[in-house]
Amino acid sequence: MKKINFLKHCFFTSLFLLGSFKSMSQPAKTPIDPAKQFTPAELQADLKLMRTILDESHPGFYRYTPKARFDVLFDSIGQTLNQPMTQQQFYVAATPIIAAIKDGHIKYMPHVRPHWQYYYNLDKLFPLELYFTPTQAHLVHNNAGTNNIPLGAEILAINNQPISELIQELLPTVYFADGNSQAIKYQSLNKFFPFYYGTYVGASATYNIAYRPKNETAIKIAQVPAINLATIQKREKETEKPKQLPIRLEYKDNSTALLTIDHFNIYKNEMDVEKYLKDTFWQINAKNIQHLVIDVRGNEGGVDRWGALLYSYLTQKPFRYYDQLKVAQKKKFSFAEHIAWVPKYFPVYRRFLLTKTKDGGYTFRFKRTLKEQKPQSHPFKGDVYILTDGYSFSVITEFAAIAHHHKRATFVGRETGGGYYGNTSGFFVVAVLPHTGIELAVPQWGYHMAVSGYPYSDRGVLPDYPITPTIDDVLQKRDAELAFTLDLIRKKKAAASNFQSAPKKTVSN
Repeated sequence: MKKINFLKHCFFTSLFLLGSFKSMSQPAKTPIDPAKQFTPAELQADLKLMRTILDESHPGFYRYTPKARFDVLFDSIGQTLNQPMTQQQFYVAATPIIAAIKDGHIKYMPHVRPHWQYYYNLDKLFPLELYFTPTQAHLVHNNAGTNNIPLGAEILAINNQPISELIQELLPTVYFADGNSQAIKYQSLNKFFPFYYGTYVGASATYNIAYRPKNETAIKIAQVPAINLATIQKREKETEKPKQLPIRLEYKDNSTALLTIDHFNIYKNEMDVEKYLKDTFWQINAKNIQHLVIDVRGNEGGVDRWGALLYSYLTQKPFRYYDQLKVAQKKKFSFAEHIAWVPKYFPVYRRFLLTKTKDGGYTFRFKRTLKEQKPQSHPFKGDVYILTDGYSFSVITEFAAIAHHHKRATFVGRETGGGYYGNTSGFFVVAVLPHTGIELAVPQWGYHMAVSGYPYSDRGVLPDYPITPTIDDVLQKRDAELAFTLDLIRKKKAAASNFQSAPKKTVSN
């Protein structure tokens, strides 16, 4: 047992000392020439290797899409690789495979890239920031610096293609979602539409925009010039949130508290999460707070144990968190020569820390959160409201699923981007296709939550009160979800007050 504990320590230490995946796979300085073409034989070889990488290393490869469907998909895509293609053309051709996995954690990008999100047509990017709903888009910001289209205008068409058609064309390319979660796909279009348009539709020096100004019926036409990556990067810096603690508490009134959690990618050099949560919930209970709003919108996850720790402050009963962690295989990968990065002690982990299951698969069982979790000594017993959106992902969806399963909270906002029953995440194995230079970073642990009875096996946590901000909310920076929740609490307090002040009926003999 001591040997196993030592090996566990070495493996997890290697993960933390070497850093996160993002720092392990830094792009080199010179991307592949966008005009370079690869032969059909090279394209076919890379496609075949892609299948091998996914088959051998992804524990959730067939979680949402059956093997038979992937067989058809690989075959049909392979038939299209019958002529020379650029890297971008291959990337686009193979995207349906990545999308069919329905795993929001997998990374699919050029290994050599100038930006973590933008790879192609970098001097002819679409200039408008748009806000999408299922059939519409509205203008939020014009990065071209022109003001010929008013903010809030409905964008009807881009280069003569109706916006509704564009949405239907681009939604299937958004693979940053678990299962068939929907809100995260529209939010991804909001955030990275220039990437999706430039990669999957095309690029031009100018864009013809058909639009309808707010409160008007007439359709107008305008031209806007393309922008480059430097403009996007400048905008990213301008809109970057000010640095602050990732977990913050504020009081909305004498009985209502708001706990905001921006992310859970927190280590002790930044913040002592255990101490902060302990002190926070002691304070909440000492102030006799009756209503706790937990805002996890935009929280893409982080350290998995923080989700279990947070829930332990909301329950009075022991609970299971993870049911199991699945692993794809124990034997050495056949594509080892194409691996760009794995943790230092990965061979030791694979040999000594994986256990065979009864069904012939493999599992990693050395996690405290696989055991029954204990509630805190003095948990919060009042009403809990959890605000979620599509970017409530990974660890946060796990926490939300447990809270939902135990009926511990009221959910307000939009569907979480992570899957209710689990996800595939943990650490990554990074492999590079040798010809096209496309990188696949494959998460290694198939997390399965200790939940049951949820009727939507391919969806995230669906809110009790669905609230989608309007374009006016976005432009005026009005927090519709929080406003709704606080109003919900006020109505509940008013109803309780009316009940207590109502005259009591007397019973005469």
